[in-house]
Amino acid sequence: MYTSSYTRKRGKFYHLVFEYIKNKKKTVKSKSSKTDNEELAEEMLQTFAEECRKFFGIPDDKKVSSRKSILKKIDQNVNLFDKEISFCNFILGYVKMRFKTIDDATYSSYLSNTKISILPYFFKENKKLKDINVFDIQKYYFHELNVRCVSANTVIHYHNLLSLTFKYAQKIGIITINPMLNVEKPKKVRYIAKVYNHEQIKQMLEILKREDKALYLGVVITSYFGLRRSELLGLKWSAINFVDNTMSIIHTVTETNLDGKNILIKKDKTKSPAGLRSFVLPGPIKELLLELKEEQKSNKERLGKGYYTKDEEYVYVNEGGELHKPKFLTNGFRKFLAKYNLTHIRFHDLRHSCATILCESNVNVKDIQMFLGHSSAKTTMDIYVHQMNKSNLSTVSIINEKIGI
Repeated sequence: MYTSSYTRKRGKFYHLVFEYIKNKKKTVKSKSSKTDNEELAEEMLQTFAEECRKFFGIPDDKKVSSRKSILKKIDQNVNLFDKEISFCNFILGYVKMRFKTIDDATYSSYLSNTKISILPYFFKENKKLKDINVFDIQKYYFHELNVRCVSANTVIHYHNLLSLTFKYAQKIGIITINPMLNVEKPKKVRYIAKVYNHEQIKQMLEILKREDKALYLGVVITSYFGLRRSELLGLKWSAINFVDNTMSIIHTVTETNLDGKNILIKKDKTKSPAGLRSFVLPGPIKELLLELKEEQKSNKERLGKGYYTKDEEYVYVNEGGELHKPKFLTNGFRKFLAKYNLTHIRFHDLRHSCATILCESNVNVKDIQMFLGHSSAKTTMDIYVHQMNKSNLSTVSIINEKIGI
């Protein structure tokens, strides 16, 4: 049995959240605090959590402090060189020290993993950094996998952060032995994507074109080119050459949460150097983009000063000129599929669908790798080996026909 309570900001107000996990089944109760005052919301959380514990019949000895109350008990202005420092103080201090020295999205992930998982678990014993051993870490992994029921891939993220933390502690002389060197990391579980075949994509696009023009644009471009969501949102008009009929991927847009606020991160950088690539523009896509360009020009003239000009260099903006948020694609696509009772796939699975169509059409692996922007052909093969096995069916059939036993 495991319980956790915390506040999170949704729109204008903070929401109160209570998680209850029993027999690997997770139940979440939440409600709006109807206040934008964080301290008041935290006070309301205590009452809400108590109500939830009574509702579920949870005994007092299973009561767990809220994440915010744990943070308040941790000294956040610590001396990382103190050899008597607690593990919780050290890891929080280490993560905050990394601010602006690493990518904002990475920092946000480190801070979130620390506050949501690592601190609530280790604060119960609140051991000193130097006293944390291999068994402590392995017990933590067991707890996360079997009590909180998070995925092995999520625990791998925790493992990576802990490895960096203890490596730094050893580097500055706070510990002499790094326990992470002997900790067994969970095995990564390869996600097998659900995909659409070319007929399903054509059917879906026909419906979507009538239903939602803005969402249609994002879905059709992703289906054609197998783009990552960040690459689609990062498309700029300057990266499209209507004379040479080319479209280049050189810029990305992602969203992350920093200090309770969702921010867009715009950068002239892709996931890896291999992500920098160019495509030939097919006629239908070129026509679609030219129509969009004229439409945006018309919207700007119609709205005048009401048109948002700071994002006008981007292709994928709404009628008011603002860049679409990542959730517009993710949530919009999910709701569209549900509305028309179409097979559920994630928005990112459109990228997998594109790759699968190429695999089944016997396109060379190296060409698919370059098309998708993978750093190596091995990455492509690791992800799409099951599709490649299907595409080998005709080859195997030929051999079987010739030398069948």
